[in-house]
Amino acid sequence: MNQARHAALAAAIALFAASAGAQEVYVQGGSLGAGIGASMPLNSWAGVHAELEGFGLSHNVNVDGNQYDGRLTLLQGGLYLDLFPFKSSGFRVTTGVLINGDHLDADAVPNADGNYKIGSSYVPAVGPAPSAEASLPHAMPYLGIGYGHKPVSKGFGLTFDLGVAYGRPRVSYNVPEIYTLFTTQANIDQEEQNITNKVNRYRVYPVAQIGVTYRF
Repeated sequence: MNQARHAALAAAIALFAASAGAQEVYVQGGSLGAGIGASMPLNSWAGVHAELEGFGLSHNVNVDGNQYDGRLTLLQGGLYLDLFPFKSSGFRVTTGVLINGDHLDADAVPNADGNYKIGSSYVPAVGPAPSAEASLPHAMPYLGIGYGHKPVSKGFGLTFDLGVAYGRPRVSYNVPEIYTLFTTQANIDQEEQNITNKVNRYRVYPVAQIGVTYRF
C-alpha cells in the first residue's frame, strides 16, 4: 500500500504543478480508471498535461491450475509532453511518464478436495491461505497518440488517448510456515515463478482514455 500512496502523492504533485498555470481542465475515463487532469500550452505546437486517476475491483487469477481471488487496485497519474505536428489539427503525439501505484493482492483458493496447489504439490488447507502480490514499477515510460489539449478556443471539448506504457511487474509470494511441513522450497519457488510468468505478460500496459475538457 505504501507504493500506492507514493504514486498518488507524486501524481497529485504533478497535477497541482500543471493546474497552477493550466488553461484547461478535464475529466476522463478508460483503461487507467476515472480521473481528472489539467493542461497548458507551451507554444503553438507543444503543450503539457498532468492527470490523476484510478479505481478498484475484485479480480480472479488462474495460475497453472491454482485459483487466486484478490483485489486489483489501479492508482496512477502522469506528466506528459504533447506535440502537435499539424497546425490546423488537434491530433498529437504524446510522450511522458506514467506514475504507477497499481497492484494486485490475492489469496489462493482451495480446490474441490480442500487443497492448495504449490508448484507441483498439493497441500491441505489447514491454515491461512498462501498469498501473492504483483505490482508495476513506480515510473513507466509512455508513448501514444491522441487528440485534444491544443489551445483553439474557450469552452468545452473532447480528448482521447491511445498508447502504451512499459514496465516489468514485480511479484512477491508468501507461504505460511505451516505449509512447509507438506511441500518443499523447490515447489514454493516454482509457484512464485509460475505467478511471475503469468504477470510478466502485462509488462506492456495498454492505455485508452476519453474525456471532456473545458478551456478557460
